[in-house]
Amino acid sequence: MLRKSILLIAVLQLAALIAHAHVDLTKPCARYSSAPGCPPPPAGQSIDYNTNAPISSGGINTQPLCKHSVPYEKRTVYKAGESISTEYGIGSAHGGGHCQWALSYDHEKTWVVIQTEIRTCLQGAVTGQIVKIPVTIPPDAPSGDATFMWLWVNSIGIRELYSNCADIRVEGRDGGSINGFEPLLANYNATYGIIPEFPNPTDPDGHELFDARKPITITVKGSGTGAASTPDPSSSSKPNKNVASGRRDHLQSSMLFISTAIMLSLVSLCL
Repeated sequence: MLRKSILLIAVLQLAALIAHAHVDLTKPCARYSSAPGCPPPPAGQSIDYNTNAPISSGGINTQPLCKHSVPYEKRTVYKAGESISTEYGIGSAHGGGHCQWALSYDHEKTWVVIQTEIRTCLQGAVTGQIVKIPVTIPPDAPSGDATFMWLWVNSIGIRELYSNCADIRVEGRDGGSINGFEPLLANYNATYGIIPEFPNPTDPDGHELFDARKPITITVKGSGTGAASTPDPSSSSKPNKNVASGRRDHLQSSMLFISTAIMLSLVSLCL
C-alpha cells in the first residue's frame, strides 16, 4: 500500500512538471503561441504548444533562435520610444537569471540588443504567475517590419537558454540606425560557452560576458516598407550561426511522449 502511495505521488509530481514547464513570452505574442488572444499561425504552420521550452539544454542547441522562421501575417505596431509591457507565463522560473531583448530588421540575420537585465530577471516569480516587464523601443528606431526577441539564461537548474520571437512593426524615423550590442547566446553551443548555476549572490554569474558583447550598428534603409538592415562593418562579429537552419525541434515532443509513457506505466502499477 505504501509503495503504491509513493508511486502515485511520483505520478502527480511528474504530471505537474509536464503541465508547468519553464517560461514563455505571451505578450507580444510569440510566434504560433497558444496563449489566449494570440492570432492563428500563418497558413501551413501549426500552433506551438511548447513555446515555453528552452532552445538549448546542457550547451546543445535544439532549435533556432526564433523556433519558427515564418512570421505572423499581422504584426503588432509599436512607436519608437514606446515602452512595451511585455508579459511572461511562468511554469518554472528557475531562480530568475539574465534576460536580453533584441530587434532584427532583416529576418533574424542580425540583431541589436535594446535592453538587458542581469541576474534579477524573473527572480521570485512563481508557477502560474504572469510577470510583466517594461521594454522600451529605442527612440531613434527606424520604421519597418521587425522581429522582437526575448532571451533568458536561467539561474538554477540544467544550463539552458530560452528564446521567443514576436513579429512587430516599428513606427519611427524613415530610415536610420540603431547602435547597441550583439546578443550573448550563452548556453547555446560551444561557441558561446556555458554560464554555471548562480543561485547565491556571490556565485559567478557570467556578467562579464555581457560586458564583452560586440558592438553592432543596424542600419535600415528609408523606404517606408520592406526595411533591410546591415551590421556596421567596423564593429560586427562573425555571422550568427543560430538562425541558419529552419529545422524544427522534436526533442521536447519526444521528452513529453516519454514522460507521458512513464506516467501511464506508474499509474498502472498503482492500480
